[in-house]
Amino acid sequence: MKQKQVVELATEVLIPEWKKEREFQARLEAWAKGKHERPYRPREVNDEYEAIEDRSKVPLLGLIVRIFGQGLELIDYTPGDAGMKDELWRIWTANQMPSRQKRLWKAAFTGGIGYALALPGEPVPQIKLYSPKNMIAVYQDAEYDEWPMYAAEGTPANKSGFHFRVFDDENVYTLGMNAEGGKVEFITEEAHGAGVAPVVRFAGEVDTEGAVEGEVERLIPIQSAIDQAKFDQQMTQTFSSFKIRYATGMASPDNDEDRERVKLVLAQDRILLSENPESKFGTLDGTDLLGYIESGKASKQELATVAQVSPKAIVGAQANTANGAEAQAADEASTMRKLSDFETVFSPAIGQLFRLTGSLAGIERAASDYAGRCTWRDSEIRSLAQIADAVAKLADDRLGIPREALWEMLPGVTHEKVAAWKSYEGDAFAELLNGIGRGGANADSRA
Repeated sequence: MKQKQVVELATEVLIPEWKKEREFQARLEAWAKGKHERPYRPREVNDEYEAIEDRSKVPLLGLIVRIFGQGLELIDYTPGDAGMKDELWRIWTANQMPSRQKRLWKAAFTGGIGYALALPGEPVPQIKLYSPKNMIAVYQDAEYDEWPMYAAEGTPANKSGFHFRVFDDENVYTLGMNAEGGKVEFITEEAHGAGVAPVVRFAGEVDTEGAVEGEVERLIPIQSAIDQAKFDQQMTQTFSSFKIRYATGMASPDNDEDRERVKLVLAQDRILLSENPESKFGTLDGTDLLGYIESGKASKQELATVAQVSPKAIVGAQANTANGAEAQAADEASTMRKLSDFETVFSPAIGQLFRLTGSLAGIERAASDYAGRCTWRDSEIRSLAQIADAVAKLADDRLGIPREALWEMLPGVTHEKVAAWKSYEGDAFAELLNGIGRGGANADSRA
């Protein structure tokens, strides 16, 4: 594109859309961090009311984002052409993606989508991650298209301005603008050599119109109800949960000094006396908090149901719930199904990113390799007895499954560990025995 076309595209389309999305995502981010709107409160409030409001926020949405992020981890990628595997995986690890991938999942779960930008670099192509708060991508068909027509990201340049970069299938264009998105001016243009707009999107849920939705947006009303129940409970606990003593038929003090003295006596003495036989004493019971507690618990259970996470993680352990690996696995079955869905929808995007970085690195056939396979860490809870029993049965000689192929089924075993095990030769235990003098031949030779 020419400079004038880039500035017009940014001014009329990309910057307004970026600002709109940035404002929306900032709200979702605030809810995920527990810095959201306060619950409803009476019109006339004091400092004590505001302090109770601040203590009433229960930041559970961020917990749900972390639960899904902790259960999702790519541990291996096998391209259709196995000869490219080591080179492609080196790019992934050189960019520290085994740990940085968590930031990508957090962006996708919080705002509905995350982006990975790949550009040429030394010694390997560089991968940069963005949340939808800082990057947007424009697709001709948002539901079907693999690559965007344009992508753009904004980075603060100083207190009063931004650098706004626009990507198409040929170049990276850097623009300058003020904090309001005005006074746009062209700065630089640089070819990236990818042949496509080098941005890969990671969207957890996309409908047929291409619209995305994260985990936070749909849960905001329930989180708001939880905060309100907590606020009502705290207000009642502070002002209405204590027994109130009263006395009737007592003469009213004549002056302010006597009134203060009577207040002090009522506040400090446990026994109240009166010379008037018509006087009556009694107490008013405090408000029962159980209803408020149950209301908050019901909203938390709703949150766990809608989010598809274990109620134990949100409500806490209950007296009537079972323990043990099998019970926990049944409790988290819904979470495992949802994580399986995320693995299904994120795997093509992972393959797309590997193809893009492989192409930028000059690896032949990387761009056309659509047969890659992702291996995700198994987060399902199983007892050691279940795993041992399953692997032992599969190792039966009648099935003909090579025993080395079963190693990958063991929890926590990575591709690197399997490769190391396969490099071992002979019986390692027998060699160990020989090394300490329990093997006959070696023992004789030393003698």
